[in-house]
Amino acid sequence: MSNFDDKAKTWDENPIHMERSLAIALKMKNTLPLRKDMKALEYGAGTGILSFLLSENLGHITMMDSSAGMVKVMEEKVIDRKTTNLTPVFMNLEKERPYASYDLIFNQMVLHHIKDIHSIFEKFYQMLLPGGILAIADLYPEDGTFHGDGADVHLGFDTEQLKKDLLDTGFKNIKVEECYTVKRQVAGEPTKFFPIFLLTASR
Repeated sequence: MSNFDDKAKTWDENPIHMERSLAIALKMKNTLPLRKDMKALEYGAGTGILSFLLSENLGHITMMDSSAGMVKVMEEKVIDRKTTNLTPVFMNLEKERPYASYDLIFNQMVLHHIKDIHSIFEKFYQMLLPGGILAIADLYPEDGTFHGDGADVHLGFDTEQLKKDLLDTGFKNIKVEECYTVKRQVAGEPTKFFPIFLLTASR
């Protein structure tokens, strides 16, 4: 069982997760040409909060995650809300080959968990249709305190380096904007601020 399997049942109870997703969804709606005929993939969808927020703006969204616990929660939410254009899928794209094509691939707070950034960018590129859009929301560089000691993750990203990596993969029209700031208060310490960017690129 993964760490995210353990967290799945109570994930939506954290108001920060909804607040963050609302900000990212609003930024996507305001900056991307979302259409009802678009086929989309949310990679690392978690409990699907962002996909549910975007469901009325897109045709169909595949909500992919490698945590069985998260996928189970998504399946329950789809049934409870009688949603017809969202499909949960259990898959680890880091280890499996792409199998479908999309007009839009998006994710939030997922990239810093991916070990091989170059490989996942290549898979995103292969999975996007010509003219398709990639949207990534993640952390700017941070000092390691966002996840705490021992976390095996990237400590945020230099967006200029991400732009270079995406250009090398074949992406174009790359734009970056700050879209949300996580605020954390630890007892006895000043409040810490962790800004999040939204990066968009086209195939």
